Amino acid sequence: MNLSEVLTALLAAEDEAADSVEDARRKAADILRENREKFAADQEARLTAARAQAKAIVESARHSAELEAAQIADMGMRGRQKMKDQFGEKAPPAVSKFAEEIAERYGKKGGA
Repeated sequence: MNLSEVLTALLAAEDEAADSVEDARRKAADILRENREKFAADQEARLTAARAQAKAIVESARHSAELEAAQIADMGMRGRQKMKDQFGEKAPPAVSKFAEEIAERYGKKGGA
């Protein structure tokens, strides 16, 4: 092999190496881009799932609060009705007794 053939072989090897390096860079850039896209898609999916979960939790809490408020309102209404019923039962005898006591006192004062 003479010097010219060696130089030609070296130049061909250099070109081939440059092509291999460029090809490797392109592949690395493609892999990096694909990984970034996958990561972004995964992040978006996680955020979407987290939003959905948060929305479900808020809806559940709202529903529970509404049920509790309805129960409290019902208990208040029943409590007022119970007091009204008790007053209706106890007030007439108490009023009658007070009226009798007042009439008795009045009678004692008037007759004296």
